Amino acid sequence: MSRFAACAAVVVAAGVGGLLFQPVFTLSALLAPVLAVCGAVVVADLAAVRAPAVLRVPLALALGLVALIATVLRPTLDGVLPTAATLHVLGDGVLRGWLRTLESTWPARPEPDLLLFVPVLVLLIGVLGVECLRRDRSPLVALVPSLALVGLSQAFSVADDGNALLFGGGYTVAAVVVLAAAKSAENRAGPSSGHRRTAQLRGSLAGYALPAVVTVVAIAAGCLAFTAWTPLSRPAYSLPAHHQPPAVTSVLANPLDEIGSRLATPAAEVFHARVSAPVDRWTVSVLNRFDGVNWTSSARFRPLGSSLPALTGVPTGGPVAEAAVALASAPGAWLPTVTRTDHVEGASPLVDTTTGTLLSTQATEGLAYRLFWRPPSVDAKKLTSSDVDGAADGLEPVGQLPKEIAPHLREATGGSGPSLRTAFVLEQWFRKNYKVASGEDIPTGHGYAQLEFFLGSSKRGTSEQFATAYAVLARAAGLPVRVAVGFRQPTAAAGGSIVVHNGDVLAWPEVAVRGVGWVPLDPTGTATADAGRQESSVAQATDDARKNLPPQPDTRPQPTPDVPPQLAADGTPWWVWAALAPLALLLLAVLTPVVVKAVRRQRRHRGTPEEIVLGAWLDARDRLRDRGVTVVPGMTVRDLAVEVGAGFPAAVTHGLAELSQCLDLALWSGWDVSPDVVRRAWSASDAVRTASRGTLRHRIASVLAVRSLLPVRA
Repeated sequence: MSRFAACAAVVVAAGVGGLLFQPVFTLSALLAPVLAVCGAVVVADLAAVRAPAVLRVPLALALGLVALIATVLRPTLDGVLPTAATLHVLGDGVLRGWLRTLESTWPARPEPDLLLFVPVLVLLIGVLGVECLRRDRSPLVALVPSLALVGLSQAFSVADDGNALLFGGGYTVAAVVVLAAAKSAENRAGPSSGHRRTAQLRGSLAGYALPAVVTVVAIAAGCLAFTAWTPLSRPAYSLPAHHQPPAVTSVLANPLDEIGSRLATPAAEVFHARVSAPVDRWTVSVLNRFDGVNWTSSARFRPLGSSLPALTGVPTGGPVAEAAVALASAPGAWLPTVTRTDHVEGASPLVDTTTGTLLSTQATEGLAYRLFWRPPSVDAKKLTSSDVDGAADGLEPVGQLPKEIAPHLREATGGSGPSLRTAFVLEQWFRKNYKVASGEDIPTGHGYAQLEFFLGSSKRGTSEQFATAYAVLARAAGLPVRVAVGFRQPTAAAGGSIVVHNGDVLAWPEVAVRGVGWVPLDPTGTATADAGRQESSVAQATDDARKNLPPQPDTRPQPTPDVPPQLAADGTPWWVWAALAPLALLLLAVLTPVVVKAVRRQRRHRGTPEEIVLGAWLDARDRLRDRGVTVVPGMTVRDLAVEVGAGFPAAVTHGLAELSQCLDLALWSGWDVSPDVVRRAWSASDAVRTASRGTLRHRIASVLAVRSLLPVRA
């Protein structure tokens, strides 16, 4: 197997490291540029075989740059010629693309200034690995850069089980080829027959494949046993977790404060839309913090990538729905969206990954975009059988209610604890006792002072007062509630298009339900008032749940059930522990001699020249001990050669003879030990190791043998 095959395998290993970024970008976005730069490095290495070595790196970089331009930077070209934009995107993508990718949601958009850093890393690491091999460096050294790239990709995002197995297997195969090809090239000295070359190749592959496979299987088994026995209590290190996107510094108008002004001009158009699925409400902002005066949001906005991951535990059904939205005026930076955003076309907004709300990064007047979302799939039975989710993110207690407001909470809920029934009871209480304000005299504000006047005196208000008063009382009752602001869905015109006006503005509370997500409520009774309009599954399930309120839950303390004796404290059956204990001991017994021998062999390569030559002799001796050869104290190299006798190939005896000469020169000649003697000693030791391998059974037995780890005894 040639040195060229080893170089190609090093490049493949670098390519595997690049493809491991597929959680960050989609695999389809990475495949073409990574394959292109890998091919460029391989072609450059092949073309530079007969050229001066100094030309190899510039040629590889030049061909790699051409591959990058053809696959990633094509939108910046003028025909086939690079432009100033090409150079700008190239520099910006290399220097800052990785940082902007960390700030984006994943998978990120496959835009050149974001994607570029991955194939550039593959190109540089492939060139570096090839140079290490061509300059006669160790094949392990040549694999270090690609291994670093693999580690970097996992710091961005850890691959899931399937991809880890697939790409890990690919990297292992590439590494075995690199090691075997490099060893074969070293052993090819002088002419040899075809059969001998085939035997050398098989020996090289088997010699490196066996330890590689054993190590991979052992590590995999160890990881499975460890995670089953002791589950990790903390997530893996992640770069995105340690890099938060910069906060939005521009002053944004609170949509909740704009409800009064919008209702003053109800006929003004806000946006046009054409939808493919039922829509109940259009959300522009979600507010979850209240300081007694204002409701604000804890949203952290970051660039929206190719799509937004679905929330864990929230059921969705059917295909992704879409809507074509065209803003009729300049409504500010907020963009209308529906439930859980999936992705957006025609705009590059910022998104809050918790709520899915969108923020425009460009002028919004006249902006048109296509919105895609995942319709939730919920039925009334599931909703009524679920409980509120007290662990919902981003909720803070409102503190103690003012004495003027606190009595309304007991009147509304009757002192009931936090439950879905309490949420519906509180909603019905608002509908029965308060009226929606209309006309010119429209109240505004949502601080404690305005809510006190609304609840105790006027008993009339807009959705601003209804939603915020509901949220304050619900939070005080222990319900996980937040406030959303947006627009109700008007009746569709002919052709399915709708026009949303200022008069459709609406604020509403949302309650977190375990296994369902955030369920919108309607204390005003006006959010779904239009007849003949299709409702989403959540709206239908909520309407059915209102009509059939669950019974008052039993709040009496329940006895704690005894833990069955067959379960451990963490719920793990005893037989799992009993089965894993022997597996762990077996794994330890297998790995210990392998690791100790590898460390011992590396240490014998260090020290003075005399110590290194002596280490070569000890390594050959211990190899033969593991193969069953008897060694006694005081035995010399020549004595060991006699002991080996005819039980091993003649190459073992020849290697020991060469090793004996090197040992005599190092220990008894009185001359300085030259590097050539050191090299000859370890070459002879390696020859003994190679020739004494034997059958596959012998190799496995010698790998697991512990005889050479024990002192030599008579």
